[in-house]
Parts: sequence; C-alpha cells; structure tokens
Amino acid sequence: MQRSFGWLRRTRGCLLLWCVIFPAFIRGEKLPVSALQEDFRIARSALEEAHGGIYRYTSKAEMDRTFDGAYRKIDRPMIDLELWRLMAPAVAQIKCGHTFLWFPKALQAQFETTIPLCPLEVRVFGSRAYVYQDLSRTGGDLEGSELLSLNGVPMKRLLTQLEGVFTGDGNTAVKAWRIGHIGGFTVYLYGLGVEAPFLVTYPARDGKRRTAELAGMKLVDRRKAWDARNPRPETTNADLKFLNDGKTAVLTIRHWYQYADEERKLTFLDFLKNSFSQMRTNGSKSLIIDVRDNDGGLDAPGKQLFAFLWDRPFYYDEKLVINARQFDFFKYDPEAKPIRADIVEQQPDGRFRLGKHPNVGVQQPAEPHFAGKVYVLMNGGSFSTSCEFLATLHFHKRGIFIGEEPAGGYYGCTAGRFVQLELPNSKLILRFGLTTYYQAVSGYKRDRGVLPDFPVTHTIVDLISGRDRDMDLALSLVQRPDVSRGNGQKAPARH
Repeated sequence: MQRSFGWLRRTRGCLLLWCVIFPAFIRGEKLPVSALQEDFRIARSALEEAHGGIYRYTSKAEMDRTFDGAYRKIDRPMIDLELWRLMAPAVAQIKCGHTFLWFPKALQAQFETTIPLCPLEVRVFGSRAYVYQDLSRTGGDLEGSELLSLNGVPMKRLLTQLEGVFTGDGNTAVKAWRIGHIGGFTVYLYGLGVEAPFLVTYPARDGKRRTAELAGMKLVDRRKAWDARNPRPETTNADLKFLNDGKTAVLTIRHWYQYADEERKLTFLDFLKNSFSQMRTNGSKSLIIDVRDNDGGLDAPGKQLFAFLWDRPFYYDEKLVINARQFDFFKYDPEAKPIRADIVEQQPDGRFRLGKHPNVGVQQPAEPHFAGKVYVLMNGGSFSTSCEFLATLHFHKRGIFIGEEPAGGYYGCTAGRFVQLELPNSKLILRFGLTTYYQAVSGYKRDRGVLPDFPVTHTIVDLISGRDRDMDLALSLVQRPDVSRGNGQKAPARH
C-alpha cells in the first residue's frame, strides 16, 4: 500500500508537482453558519470514527477541547478560506503527518493561470526565515537574506501561524523543514491571507533594512523557473556508488517504490541484491544510507533493505489495524471502497487486523548479508516508510544516525489506504489514512522520531553554496573506527 507523500512529487527543495495540495481561493460567496457547521461535524466524525491514531499523541480530552473550541468560532457566514483557517489547526492537533485538510479542487485550478504566488523559495533555520532563491530573478540582495516581514506582517507572527497547520508525527521537530519545503511560503501563505503584490522587508548586504515589492508568479511560471535553476541530475529511485577504492558504499534511496528505475525494469529487491553483491565483491567495510527527503512509498522495500543488514530472523511491523471495513462518510469520497473481508480479521475490541500483510510476522534475513558499519543520513523530509526503516535500524542498534530528526514517529503511523472526503458545502478536502501501523520496537520516546547520534546544524549559506555537511560528517566518521552509536553526541568540529 503506497503511503506518505506519494501524492506530492517534489524535486529537492520544491513541492510543485501535484497541484491538488495547493489552496486556490477566490473571493466567493459566504456560506451560512449551518452549512459550515455541517462540514465541520462531518470532518470531525470521520476522524473520530476512522483515524486509528487520532489519540496516539493527543488525548481524547484535549482533542475534544480543540474541536469544540474551533466549532464555537463558526458563528458567522464565512467563505471556504475562513473555514480552512479554523479547521486546519484543529486537524493538525492530531499530530499525524499523513493527515491534511486540503483546499477545494475548483479553486486549486486557478493557481496555474490566474493567482500570483510568492516567488520566493524560503527555508527556515532557527525560527528565522531566509530566502533560498528568488524565482522571479537570479541573484540580487534578496537571496541569502533573512525575511523580516511580508506585507507588513512580522515574520515571527507568520511563522507562528504556519506552525499551526504543519505537523509531522507526534512532537517531531520538523515544522521548520515542512514549512520551507511543502508550500509554506506559496499556497499556505496565500491561505493565511498574504497575497500579491508582496512587500518584503529584509536586511541588505550593507546592513541596512531594505524593502522590495514582488509581483508574484503564477504556478506554471514558478515551476518553470524552479526547474530551470534546479535541474535534476538523478533519475532513479535508488542508486549505489563507491568511494575509498570501494571500501565505502553510498546507497541513496529517494523513494520506496517497487522499482528502482524509472523504466520499471529493475525491481527494488533485485537492485538491493545487486548492490549488496557489489559491496561484497568490493570488500566494502562501511555503508552510508541516505534517506534524506525520502517521504515514503510502499511498505515492503524498507523491510527488504533491513533484511540485508540483519543476520537473524526479526520482526518489523507488530500489527496493522483499521477501525472498520467501511464507513458512512465514504459517500463523500467517490474512490473509497470497503476493505476486503478476506484480508482482515476482526478483533475482540471490534477493530480489524490486517493479518496477511507481508511486513507482519517473522521476517528472514537476506543474502548477501552486510556486516560492516552502517551510517544513516536523515532529515525532516524523511517520512513514512523511511521512518519505519529508521526505527527498526535504531531498535536493533544497527546504525549510526546523522543529520536531523525525521518527520515520522518511532512506533508507527496512520496511513495505508487513504480517503479524501470532499466536504459537501465548502468543498474542502480532508485526507487521512485508515490503517494504523504498530512497529515491533520498544524502549524509546513515545512521541518522537529517531534522534540523530550526530546532529547537524544547517545554514542558508550552506544551502546556497551547495555544501553537504551531512555527507561530509558521515565520510569523516567512516575514517574513525572508534565511533559508535551515541545519544545525541556532538559532531566533531564543523566541516
């Protein structure tokens, strides 16, 4: 079952390929209070009935208070955008990185041709926003500068508002990454009411505070500008290269798909077999696995990779559970279908367990086995299947973790089969998974992802210069045979 951000294909640092996530609002007619309340009740009921992880990180009492408080604010006629501003933070309080409140499809289409978006690619470091690229022009004072305000709104206030609608799983520290990479300064900025033209305040290179007015860009033009400045050299979902005369292997996994190549000729499992055979032939002693910006995909590939790194039978997922085989709210999603009866078993509590899932039960190691040291690069873009793999590797003490905390929780997620409810009045779209995953791990923080043994702090200067501090650090650690997995160890001196 494909999950995570399969619906959102990004180049690194840019989201712009599935416009379904992009809110496109036109000043339309206001909906009556009764219609708005009906949509809210439908969304809340669906989440409470079917989201198996709704209380995983937030108690029922707290979620009830959150929903009740937002509902009370529906006290006047509103347009769809105003309802989104009330509902999106409430949905985000579930703290499920797979669960989103989207924008009406009819409005999304307007972005391609009519609605100018902010042309700045922005990255957030240390609670501050910096301009990575100005897609309306190359160079100039803006790139590399800190954003102080937009349209007169202090950046600190805008970041606080954006943090209210962005979440990973639990209390993973990934809001900054997600704001910068998943539309925070394009569509969500528009959703908060910051529209073209954009008056930007920033400190210029001479230290003086400057302002600039930007006209904004249509989505199609913004995408073209991004692609022109950021060509994608890689075309595969996974690849392998060797360093240090073959003694160090670097395995990059960009997506967890059935195939490793775009031509769909080489399965991921065959790619792994070939890769580990090459490592054995080369006598590789160290393996660097890079899952940065890998937002997930299919369930099985993560388990398949771990099997080459472990030499004994193991457990991967403890269980996968859904609350029911079908729900009344399926009528709001034309693609929703009942879960097949032959793949689930009803439990005493009334819920259903997916008993035939390939990741459940005893798993066997794979050959050729790799017994050398494993170093893992991860960041806020590592999610879903990536986090299952990371947690399993961490639980079995099989890797040294470098970079940033990933977006997924240690013990699993709620994803699997997704529903997309189109609320009947506002046409807002609620998307969430029906399957709750419980991994076969224990003894770790309940509400966090795998924390790095060697955290890496990034800067806008690093990003613009193209310096890869994560990889630099990994390569330096490879040369230190005494390094073992720590607990938030300080990295060696900056490289």
